[in-house]
Amino acid sequence: MLLKKFHVMFLSLLLITLLAACGSGGGNTGGNQAANDPGTNGASGNQGSSSSEGATITVLNEGAVAVGVGVLSELLEKHKERQIADETLNPRITAEDFNYTPGQPLKKAGVFPYYYQSIINEKMQSKNITVKTEDWGWGEPLIQKQTAGFLAKNMPDIIVGETQMPGFAQQGLLEPFPDDMAQEIREKVAPAAWKPMEYDGKIYGFASQPGVSSLFWNKKLVQEAGLDPDKAPETWDELLANVKKVTEAGKGKFYGGGVYAGPNAGGYLRYGTLLVINGGGFADDQGQPVFNSDANVETVQFLKELNANHPAGLMVNTNEGTYFDAFKKGQIAYLIDGPWRAIESSQIGIEYGMSQIPLSSDGKAGNITIGAAFHAVPKDAKNKEAAFEYIRAMYSEEIQQLIADTGVRSPVLKSVAETDAYKEAHPEMYQHYLAMAGNVQGLPTFANADSKVWQIFGESVTKALMTKEDIQSILDDAQKKAEAYTKK
Repeated sequence: MLLKKFHVMFLSLLLITLLAACGSGGGNTGGNQAANDPGTNGASGNQGSSSSEGATITVLNEGAVAVGVGVLSELLEKHKERQIADETLNPRITAEDFNYTPGQPLKKAGVFPYYYQSIINEKMQSKNITVKTEDWGWGEPLIQKQTAGFLAKNMPDIIVGETQMPGFAQQGLLEPFPDDMAQEIREKVAPAAWKPMEYDGKIYGFASQPGVSSLFWNKKLVQEAGLDPDKAPETWDELLANVKKVTEAGKGKFYGGGVYAGPNAGGYLRYGTLLVINGGGFADDQGQPVFNSDANVETVQFLKELNANHPAGLMVNTNEGTYFDAFKKGQIAYLIDGPWRAIESSQIGIEYGMSQIPLSSDGKAGNITIGAAFHAVPKDAKNKEAAFEYIRAMYSEEIQQLIADTGVRSPVLKSVAETDAYKEAHPEMYQHYLAMAGNVQGLPTFANADSKVWQIFGESVTKALMTKEDIQSILDDAQKKAEAYTKK
C-alpha cells in the first residue's frame, strides 16, 4: 500500500513541471555544479546522529545564493576569486566590491551570494556544524530527483523548491518545525515566508526572501493618458478605468495592460493573486478544485475586461516572456509581477510606479508567493536538529539585514523591515514587505492528476478571455472535468 502511494506520488509530481521554477527565486544559477543522483550519493553528507553537535548537514543549492558544490567553508574564497576573475560579468566585480557594512547598500548585487553564505557558514561553525552543498538542479530535474530520493529514503538534510514544496508537506514527507521555532517564526516573520508551507497547523518550510506580486506601471505612459503618474489605483474599478484611458491615449501604439494570464504557472502565480483578493482560489484544503465559485467568475470577468486593453493574444500568450517584454518596450503601461520588476525597470530606464495590488469592491488584501525558494527538512533526514539550526540562521538579523541592503527583495524579519531606516531607504520595497502580510498563499496541489487539472483550469480561463461564451458555463465545465480526476 505504501509503495502504491509513493508510485502515485512519483507519477503525479513528474507531471507538475509547468508549476516548478516559475518566477526568479531559485533558478539553478550557482555555477558549474554537477547534479547528484539521490539514488546513489545524493545524501552523502547525512552522517551522524540527530544531535546538532559535530554534525555535517547536506543542503541543496538554491541558485540565487549558490557559491558552488562541496563543503561551504572551502567554497567561499574560491567563489570570490571566480567572481573577480569573470570577465563575462556585466558589470564586472572587483575586489573592492567585497566591502560590505551592514546597513549600507551592497556595491554590487553579484556579491550577495558570498555574503549570504558567509553569514550562514559563521553561524553554523559557531555551533560546530559543517555544511555541505549539493546541486540537484531546479524545475523538472529537481522534482524528479527529490521524488526518487523520497522513494529511496535517501534525502539531504535540507531540500529546497518552489511550487512542489506544499505538496510534499501534504504528503507527509517533511518534518514539521519544532513548536518553539514555529512560534518564533509566526511572531517575528512576515507570513509570505512560511504561510504557504503551513499545513494542519504545522509549519514545514521557510523562504528567506520570498516574492509576492505588486502592481507596477510605466509613469510616462500613464502621464500621456492624462493621469497622475504618482497615484496608484486603489480599486479594480480605478485600475480598469486607468487601463482604458491609457489604451485610448495609445491609439494602437501602446495599451493599458494589466496582468499576464497565460495557461501556465507564470499566469496562475500572477492572476491567481486577483482570485485570492476577491475571495476565490484554485482548490480547497482537501485539494479539490473550486473553479466555478461566484468569486472566480467575477474575477475572470475582470480579467476579460483587462484583456481588451492589450494587443490581441498578448495577455494569454503561452510564452510569458513575450508579455513582460511588452512592458519593457513601453507597449503596455500596467502589470502585476514580482519584486524583481523594480530593479529591472530601473536598469533599462523605465520610470515606474509600484504599489500593492488594488482590491475588488468587497475584496481583502491577499497574495500568492512567487519566486519563493522554500527550505524544508525531510522526514528521512539524518541530522534534523542541525538542519533546523540552518533554517534558524536564514531568518537571523544578519541575513535579513543583508537582504534589506540589496534593495532587490524585502526582508521578512519584522525587526529589520519595520524600521524607519528601512522604510526611508527602500520605500517601494517596503510596500512589497507590506504585501507579504495577511492572506498569502502558495499554489495548491490537487488531490489527483495535478498537472492535468491545472491544464483544465488554464485552458478554461483562456477560453473565457478569448471567446464570447458564458464565463459561468465555461468554469462549470472545467469544474466537472477536474472533479472527474480529483475525486477518483
